[in-house]
Amino acid sequence: MNKPLALLTGASKGIGFATAEIMAKKGYDLIINSRHTEEAVEKLRKFGTTVEGVNGNLGDDKTVEALVSLVQKKGYIDALLLNHGGPPVKPFMEVTDLEWETYISIMLTSPLKLFRALVPLMQKQKKGRVVAISSFTVKSPYQGIVLSNSLRAALVNALKTAAIELGGDGILINMVAPGYIATQRILDFNAKYAEQEGLPIEDIDKRTLENIPLGKFGMPEDVGNFIVYLLSEENKYITGQNIHVDGGLITAN
Repeated sequence: MNKPLALLTGASKGIGFATAEIMAKKGYDLIINSRHTEEAVEKLRKFGTTVEGVNGNLGDDKTVEALVSLVQKKGYIDALLLNHGGPPVKPFMEVTDLEWETYISIMLTSPLKLFRALVPLMQKQKKGRVVAISSFTVKSPYQGIVLSNSLRAALVNALKTAAIELGGDGILINMVAPGYIATQRILDFNAKYAEQEGLPIEDIDKRTLENIPLGKFGMPEDVGNFIVYLLSEENKYITGQNIHVDGGLITAN
């Protein structure tokens, strides 16, 4: 009997790696993608599972083709995580046409291309679980990150539509919207705002925490554990949802 197989993009660090680590501990075989997977692959193999890494930018068709080819060789897939690094922190008027085109490919068309290529296999199996990482800013846009606000929202609505259309094939599709999670992305984000406002980063962190009812940053595994549930066959009735894991941030606001 085959072990369950999961494909995870953006899985070398942060929430993506935390999710991969939890799945490895649970006995999943893994295919992971990021620009540099070597260190992550080495760490994950220590849990005694099969891990294959594909280096490359998801916006490159060759990367998508390599991932699809690996899955097709396996002949089945149980779980797909669509994740990627965040785009540049820039206000609306500073984003160039080239940046729009580049990140539309990386954050929207390429993840959808990968998913569409795997749908026939999921339909044949009559099962599949898909999760995409979105953000709390999909519901409550934040200044300075127009690329992220816009493109994550577009991906959410594309996948909600797919959830409606593919539910009859046993394919459950959800989005997880992290809040302020202790990743390098959030550290960099707050550091940039501290610099812009001429304040110590501790003041920016304190201001952030005042808006979170739980009063603390989340950890990558807080999000990863929930993602793994949604990607498992224990999840039998949740689909088409964008679910916040944010310590109450959006509820509070």
